[in-house]
Amino acid sequence: MNAKTLVAAAVAAPILMTGFAAAPASATTPVASTASIASVKATKSPAKKRKAAKKRASRAAGVSMRTRGTRFSPTTAANRLERWAKRGTRGYHNQCLRLADNAYQPKGNRTSTALSQWYRAKRKGYAHPGNRRPPMGAQMFWRTSNPAGHIATYVGNGKAVTNMPGGAVKKINWKKMNSWGKYLGWAEPYYG
Repeated sequence: MNAKTLVAAAVAAPILMTGFAAAPASATTPVASTASIASVKATKSPAKKRKAAKKRASRAAGVSMRTRGTRFSPTTAANRLERWAKRGTRGYHNQCLRLADNAYQPKGNRTSTALSQWYRAKRKGYAHPGNRRPPMGAQMFWRTSNPAGHIATYVGNGKAVTNMPGGAVKKINWKKMNSWGKYLGWAEPYYG
């Protein structure tokens, strides 16, 4: 064998070994059938499905929520709001900030308007301007025709809980509120 043949054999050997050694995953790993996967998913209770969906939504946003000066966590606040919406709680006419605040039960100072809450969170580094992927419990803000602006709380699956004209607490698709005014972004609850 000459030098060229030896070099060619040395270069070709790893390529051949790599191609030969690699086996398809299906040859070594058992694959579950689609029917068996569907039967496992079907056994989850509706409550477990909702909880799993909320966790996925929070992970999808890629943000670990911080709070400052609140009694309740983002998940607890979101769950409280969902209960209030389901019950048909009323009494929040023109009181979007009071609704969002009541969900968290702030220990710190409250502000007078939704926009004040937004700017305070922004100054302290808790705001995410323009971000359209809020995590569970995020406070979402809009600049509306009302000088106070608007705030709602994200509860997962594209929904937020807010007060409607007349004061009823409702869970709606958050993008519907874009017709009320310009979406500013979301913030982690800050009551410092």
